[in-house]
Amino acid sequence: MKKRFLDSLPSDWIKYLVVIVLSVFLWLWVFGLYHAPKETEKLEVFYAGVVNDYEVEDIAAEAVGVKLVSISSAYPRTGNAFDEKYSLVALTASDVVIVPKEIADETDCERAFEPIVGIEGEAYNRNGVQYGVYLSSERKQALSAYFTFEYDEYIVFAVAASMNSGQVTNHSFTLIEWLVG
Repeated sequence: MKKRFLDSLPSDWIKYLVVIVLSVFLWLWVFGLYHAPKETEKLEVFYAGVVNDYEVEDIAAEAVGVKLVSISSAYPRTGNAFDEKYSLVALTASDVVIVPKEIADETDCERAFEPIVGIEGEAYNRNGVQYGVYLSSERKQALSAYFTFEYDEYIVFAVAASMNSGQVTNHSFTLIEWLVG
């Protein structure tokens, strides 16, 4: 067997290399898929502005107790590009949304956001229902190392389409408590 292998090595080495490389890639894919965070173990955050330091993702994940927090952002003053990303990413694929009051006022909160109950802070109400919580000036100052706050008032919302906003877990609300806390 050893002699046969050594004799075939000069002509068939590429086959052995392909088998080894495919085995390694298959192992990494299976291992990565097995250990990847489930939808209920990660939070997607949309921020309308500029993120200065993405280290806040790790800090928030630890504070909330999830495996992964990822932040998507778009600059509000870019017109149609922002509007598209806001409607496609923030309102459908995110768990938590942080936007200036001007953008919140233009959003159909009843369809987009989950009502918030029991979170301390100044409430953002629409038709008598609390859909968001304002970031206080003290909290904005504390978070300014991570985010650029160009507007006076920012509001944090839980997206209604998220399974982490009360449908399966309450991680969105826990993150909102941490953000406004």
